[in-house]
Amino acid sequence: MNGNCSKVNSSEEEEEIDAKYLPSPQTVLAVFLPKGYPDSVTPNYWPFTKWQFAHNITGSVTAVISTQALLFSMGLGAGSIPMAAALNWIIKDGLGQLGGVVYASFVSDKFDSEPKRFRFQSTVAMQGANVLELLAPLWPGYFLIIASISNIGKNMAWLASSATRAQMNKTFALRDNLGDITGKSGSQATAAGLVGTGLGVGIAAIMSHISEDPTVLPLIPMCLTFIPLSVFNIYSNYRSSHYVTTPSLNIPRAETLFHSVLKDLVIEQERHGKDKPMIAHLQQQLERLIPSPINVARGEVFVRPYRSPFSVGIDIEPTISRFAEQSVGTEALNRAFRQMDFVQSERYYIMVDDSVARGKGKGLCNGKVVIWFDKQAKGRDLIQGFCHACAARLALERKNNRDTPIKTDVPSMSRSEWNEAINQAHELAIEIVPRLIEIMSQKGWDTTSLFLTDGDRNRILLWLPRSQ
Repeated sequence: MNGNCSKVNSSEEEEEIDAKYLPSPQTVLAVFLPKGYPDSVTPNYWPFTKWQFAHNITGSVTAVISTQALLFSMGLGAGSIPMAAALNWIIKDGLGQLGGVVYASFVSDKFDSEPKRFRFQSTVAMQGANVLELLAPLWPGYFLIIASISNIGKNMAWLASSATRAQMNKTFALRDNLGDITGKSGSQATAAGLVGTGLGVGIAAIMSHISEDPTVLPLIPMCLTFIPLSVFNIYSNYRSSHYVTTPSLNIPRAETLFHSVLKDLVIEQERHGKDKPMIAHLQQQLERLIPSPINVARGEVFVRPYRSPFSVGIDIEPTISRFAEQSVGTEALNRAFRQMDFVQSERYYIMVDDSVARGKGKGLCNGKVVIWFDKQAKGRDLIQGFCHACAARLALERKNNRDTPIKTDVPSMSRSEWNEAINQAHELAIEIVPRLIEIMSQKGWDTTSLFLTDGDRNRILLWLPRSQ
C-alpha cells in the first residue's frame, strides 16, 4: 500500500516539475506567433507562415551548399594565398552591395505596390546567384567575376525580400500589431535558418566524403542535391504568396477592379443614356459588381508579365513635349487641358493619343487614352480620373468593334467620336465614383494608399482659362 502511494506521489512530483520547467507546445508556439493569435491576424496568416518557413529552410540549405562550392573555387583561383583570397572576397562583397543600392533606387515604391511580384523575383534571383556559386569551381580563374555577379544578385534578393515582407506583414495585422508580426517573422526566419544551416552542413559533409580525391569537389552529387531543394524553395515562395491579399490599388489591380465594374455599366449607359432611374439602378449594381481584395488577389498575376483586360491602352502622365511636337497632338492637348469634353472641371486631364495608330496605319485599339493629374489632385481625384479613363477605354473599344467588325488598316473613328466617348465616360464616372469609393472601403480596399502614378514629379499645374 505504501509502495503504491509513493509511486503516485513521485508521478505527481514529476508532472509538477514538467509543468514548471518544461515549456508546453503552446508556449513554444507563442515564441513564434503574434500575441493574441489567431484573433490578432487574418485567417491566411498561418498558411502563409507554413510555406514561408519551408521556403526559409530550403533557402538556407541551398546557400550552405553554394557557399561551400564558392569557397572551394576561391582556394583554387587564389593559388592558396590567403591575402589574395581575402581581397577577392572583400571586392565581391563591395560590388554586391553597390548593385543592391542601384537596384533599390530603380524599383522605389513598387515594393509596396507589387510585393508578390518582387518577392518572387527576389527568390528566383537568389537561387540564380546560388547556381553561379555552385558552378564557380568549373572556372576558378574567373572567381571574382562570378562571385561579384552572384553577390549582386544576392543583395538585390535580400533587399527585395525584406522590403516586400514589410508590406505583406501589414496585410496580416488586425489589431495595429505590425511590429509584433514583424518581430515574430524575424524569429521564424531565424529558427528556419538554423534548421536549414544544420541540414546544409550535414549534406555538405556527406558530399565531401563522396569523392575519393579530397582536392576534387563532388560537383555532380551536390548539383543533384541542390536542384530539387532550389525548385522547392521557389515553389514554396509561390505558394505562400497566394495567401497575401494587397488592398491598395496599383494599375493591375485597379484595371481588374474597374473592368469588372464598368463592362456592364458602359453597356447600360449606351442603351439608356442619362435616364435618371437607370442611373440610380447603376449605382445599386455597384455593390454586386465591385470585387473584394481577396477575389482580386486570387487572380492576381505576379509570375508572368501582366496583361491588361483592356484592348485600348493607357498612358499615365507621360511627358507633354512628346505631343507638343505634333500638330494634331497640340490640338488634342489644348482640348484636354481646357477640359472641353468634361461635364465639369476636374483635377485631371484626359485625351486620346492616336499617334501610334496613325504611325502604324492601324485601328484605334493600337492607340491609348492619356491622363495627367493636377498637382492638387487628391486620392478621390486619382480614383475618379482612373475610373474615367477606364470607362473611356471601354467605350472606345465598343465603338471600334461595332463600327469595324472586320479589322482594317485604316482608323475607323473620327476625333469627334473619341471626344464623345470621353464625355460619356465622364458622365458615368461622376455618377458612380462617390458610391464606388464608399463600397470599396466597406469591402476592405485601401482608397488612400494609391500607386496609380509615378509619384508627383509628372503632375502638372495649369494657369490656362478653361473655356467651354
